[in-house]
Amino acid sequence: MAQLIDIQRVEIGPQNLTARVRVADDAPLMTSEDLQGTTRVYRLMPHIIEHTCLGDAGDTFKACMGNTELAHLLEHVTVELLAQTDMAGDITSGRTYPLEGDDRAFDVEISCKDDVLTVAALSSAAWILDWAYSGGGDPVPDIDAIVSGLKNLVASLGDEPATDYVQKVRGELQEDVKREYQEALEAREREIAAREQEIDEARRKAEETARARAEELERQRQEEQRRREEEERRRAEEERQRAEAEARAKEETARIEAERLAQEAAKRKAEEDRLFEEVAREAERRTTVMMPDEGKESPEAVQASRDLPDAAVEEWRPEEPAPKAAPAAAAAEAQPAPAEAEQGEKDAPAAEAASEPEPVASPEPAAAESEPAPVPEPEPEAQAKPEPTADAQPAQAAQPEYVAPWEDAPSEADVPLAQEDDGKSEPDAPQTDDDGSSQSDGHIPEPQRVR
Repeated sequence: MAQLIDIQRVEIGPQNLTARVRVADDAPLMTSEDLQGTTRVYRLMPHIIEHTCLGDAGDTFKACMGNTELAHLLEHVTVELLAQTDMAGDITSGRTYPLEGDDRAFDVEISCKDDVLTVAALSSAAWILDWAYSGGGDPVPDIDAIVSGLKNLVASLGDEPATDYVQKVRGELQEDVKREYQEALEAREREIAAREQEIDEARRKAEETARARAEELERQRQEEQRRREEEERRRAEEERQRAEAEARAKEETARIEAERLAQEAAKRKAEEDRLFEEVAREAERRTTVMMPDEGKESPEAVQASRDLPDAAVEEWRPEEPAPKAAPAAAAAEAQPAPAEAEQGEKDAPAAEAASEPEPVASPEPAAAESEPAPVPEPEPEAQAKPEPTADAQPAQAAQPEYVAPWEDAPSEADVPLAQEDDGKSEPDAPQTDDDGSSQSDGHIPEPQRVR
């Protein structure tokens, strides 16, 4: 079995034994590196976990046995062997210190009532650890036999010196233990008091922080609520002002539109009144000229029918037939004189211009013309015919449809403009030859717009 722990030297003092030990390089330095070996030690000495161990993870060795230095475990195994001999006093203690410069070297200090007993127990503890951390093979250490051997070793040396030394060491140990216990107790009480004070201070700060946080949250909530209320009031005021502005704008627009419509209506009414007055004056000025041919209206009546309402034009009605004359005389009377025809051609444009106070769009040709009336057969006796006037039109002239000035006029594309008055005869005036015969062939020209 390999030697894991090497006891390099032993120093015996008046009360304690100090041994410098070194853990082998290939051996575990901590108990946690080989938990199976640590378990073997625990099974050999189960009461080792009940040792008081101050300054480590807990108050007992149980708290640190699974993760402590191997030299520290050596100290507790030695103390357990001394305790089982009942020859080392009521209390056996020990300490382990690491050496600077070598991580595997330690000084193990153990209370010593009998130096022989202590050295023998330390040597037996090293042998037990070598067995446990080298695989735990046979033979298994017998703790009872080891304790019995330690007792026999001390008994073989005599009782008197050992008894005196034991009593002396026991008294010193009791005093040291009491002093250390008192110091540890006072330190623990001071630590507990400091901890309680820290806890109270932390609780007070936490309460103050929580209270300040709650106050801040409440203040922020109130501020946010005030801000929302102000924002809602501002938006409501803006909506109200905008609604009022829109209402005022609508009222102003409606007022302006009403004024415009009223002005337009007044203008239309004034224009209609003016046109009606002009039409009435023109109707009063004009008279209905009766045509001799089967109830046809005269050109003046046709032109007046374009400018006047239907009620203002008197329809021609045929008169009772006059006594019949000779056909030759009737034909002679029907032929107008050349001078009279020329005078009629000259006067026709002027008469038409005077009969139209304002330009009036002509109706559609298809709508304006009507079917010509059938020519009556001549009577056996001559019939008295009125003298044809200068502005007389052929009997086949169609009566145009009346268009009032306030009604929509036809498009100007359908209305040809009248020729300029440059000395030529108007197109709607019938042309005559030298013999006085008409060249219109009975055609009535379309209504013309007078410039």
